[in-house]
Amino acid sequence: MELQEIIKWFELEKEKKQPIHIPPQLLTQITPEIAFELVRRFSNDTLVYLPEKEIQFFEWLKENDYDVWEDLWGNVDEEPYVVSISFLPLLVKNFGGFPICDLVNNINYYFTEEMIIKKTSHLLLETLREKFLRNEKLTIAQALLLEISVTPQDIWHFAYYHKISINEAKKAVQELVEDNLIVHFKTAEELADFVQF
Repeated sequence: MELQEIIKWFELEKEKKQPIHIPPQLLTQITPEIAFELVRRFSNDTLVYLPEKEIQFFEWLKENDYDVWEDLWGNVDEEPYVVSISFLPLLVKNFGGFPICDLVNNINYYFTEEMIIKKTSHLLLETLREKFLRNEKLTIAQALLLEISVTPQDIWHFAYYHKISINEAKKAVQELVEDNLIVHFKTAEELADFVQF
């Protein structure tokens, strides 16, 4: 579908005055550029359901870290998994998702490239990129550091996609902090300056 067709589809769905379910086949046609255009046009008052793959992630989170799931979805007025269309650019990325970065009752584990300590990580990151390109095995902490250097990351998505436990992901963070490779901001207030959509 062309941009104008996608915009027209959203306009028609919006007239139903309920959150929009974006079919998977349409979601695959929404590039980041189209997503930004849809946000520009509809961000004031349009809600969408998370994509199915993201709902599956949050159902996993509900089973594996209920306190975090409750922090995100337990007190919302709408049904769970309904978010502002403003998040669409994050939802159309291959490994994107609804970022877990503003927890109030739990410690946040959300990291951006700006939280990597360049002075101590520069050479290591170069080595890790080379190892990754050669398909060499990385430790959990190394894989996490490399992913943070490419795109913002929370440890729950990281654990889910890498099929590791949340505790293993938390240990990787602790290792990176102890090795002076990243800074860990734990509260939503501390993270506010680093979170951009």
